[in-house]
Amino acid sequence: MLTTEPTEETVREWKSIHAEYREKLKPNRKTGVQVKEYFTKKYSPEQYDSAEFASVVEYNIVMNEHEREKLPEDELPQIATYKLGDGQVLVGIDLVTGFIHVECEDTVKAAEIYDDLFLFRGLDEKDIDNFFLTAQYIQCLDQKKKGR
Repeated sequence: MLTTEPTEETVREWKSIHAEYREKLKPNRKTGVQVKEYFTKKYSPEQYDSAEFASVVEYNIVMNEHEREKLPEDELPQIATYKLGDGQVLVGIDLVTGFIHVECEDTVKAAEIYDDLFLFRGLDEKDIDNFFLTAQYIQCLDQKKKGR
């Protein structure tokens, strides 16, 4: 999960990772329903019935060209919203595209959950063509292998 403004050096690193791994990766992206099932089984969250939060998640899909393109024509996102703990962590998952949105004041906790869901969800062909997403995926895999 990107939590800071990237530097030029960081972008160069992402592009280098992408160049190394792009041809080695195979599409493995799971559906939004599969992501939701994984999340609810692993984290046992509470449903969070908030139209406002669901709107935030939907906004992040429709305002991001890469994510918006994953929506089938004439279909709107179907957002499932959850909270963990005492509502300290909010999670939105689009059942149509598999888009993941995590909010928490503790960015480390948010990143841990997001990265876990991101790794589980995997990448499709368009994601693999995106240097940032490929680099993020490889970096998450490396962290997981190191036990972080």
